[in-house]
Formats: sequence, C-alpha cells, structure tokens
Amino acid sequence: MTRWRAALKVKPLTFVAEASRPDFRGARFFWCARPAIAAICLSLVALTASPPLAQAHPHVWLDTQATMIFTGKKISAIRMVWVFDDMFSLTVMDQFDHNHDRRFFDAENDEVRDNAFVALADIGFLTYLRRNEKVVKVAGFQDFIADITDEGRVKYSFTLNLAKPVDPIADQIGLSVYDSEYFIDVGFAKDNPISFSGNDGITCSYKMGEDDKHRIYFDMVSPQRADITCH
Repeated sequence: MTRWRAALKVKPLTFVAEASRPDFRGARFFWCARPAIAAICLSLVALTASPPLAQAHPHVWLDTQATMIFTGKKISAIRMVWVFDDMFSLTVMDQFDHNHDRRFFDAENDEVRDNAFVALADIGFLTYLRRNEKVVKVAGFQDFIADITDEGRVKYSFTLNLAKPVDPIADQIGLSVYDSEYFIDVGFAKDNPISFSGNDGITCSYKMGEDDKHRIYFDMVSPQRADITCH
C-alpha cells in the first residue's frame, strides 16, 4: 500500500516489561471484545483463532484520506475515505456481500454500517482533530457508503460532523487518524492525504509529520499527523 507510515519506535525496557506480563497475549482478545473495536474485529473472528495472529499487532491496515469541509471560514466537518487491506476486505465481503456482485448496495450497505462501523463512535471514529492541542468532539456521522475498489479492497466513505466549527486561521489545527490500541494500523494515503472543500477565499495547506506528543501502544508508535494552516 502506498501510504505515509506511522513510526514504530520501540523502547526496549518498556517493551520487555509489557510483553512479559502474563495477560499480555490475552489482552488482545479483551480488546477485540470491546464494543468499539468489535466493529472492526467482527470480520476477523475466524482469523483470531490463529495463535501467530493473536500475538501480533496490528491486525487491520487501512489507508485514509480526509477532506476538510468549510462552512464560511471555519471547518465544520471532515469527509473521510478509508481503504482497508486485502485480508480484512475479503472477510467483510464474505459476510456482507450476499449476492457476490462485489458491491454493497441498499441493505448490504446498511449491514456494513450497522455491524462494522457504527460502534466506532465510542472512540470518535479513530479521528482526532485537535484545536490548539485539544481534541474537538465529533457530533456524529452521515452519508456512510461502503464499496469495493477495482483492486478488491473494501472502502468506507463518510462525513464526520464537528460539534463546534474550528477556525484554522486563528487556531492551530492538527488531524490524526489512529487506533490508540494499535489493533488497526492507519496510514494517510501518499497521494492527496488532505484536501479542502468550501474554503472560498481562504488558502489552506498541510504538512505531514509524526505526532510524538500523543504516542500510542505502550508509547512505541507515533501516529501520523497533518498540521493544517490557512490564511
């Protein structure tokens, strides 16, 4: 997959301490049972029985693109596109593409949404928009569409509405998309990871980097972050 990669920075002492805990292996199944992670884990039930997979992280990979949607001069929503890895895509298709036409239409789309997406609301749909380093609350989502690319990868498209619009001219805005437990490895797409819509009269740009201030997975992974500036 062509993508910006999250940085894995192993701290040997931390890693040994965590990995040597008796419940470390079992913790993977506890995470899978959480309602939010179950949204993604649902399609991997058959795979989790494999001991090698049960010990490894991550289990799901996805590439993301984000469009910052403006209302007036403020960002009011984010249009997300997620494209999943081949293995996860196959399991989702097996469960929800009932007529095997390699599309999710009507009831199939609703099933994917209700069984393998909605629960991610509990963790903000993996999306962390920060205004001056404080996370902006996501009010909800709309326009969810599940599809299958020509390469056979499952794609989610949806819009996240912000509880309050943010001002990218006056404030520092940063966007990261990640699973803090690293069950899911999220990477921004290499091409056009960030775009802007409705920003008439405003010039915006972004800079990709690593978010060392908000590291995840026992402090070993620095999520990717897009710092957004407008004027």
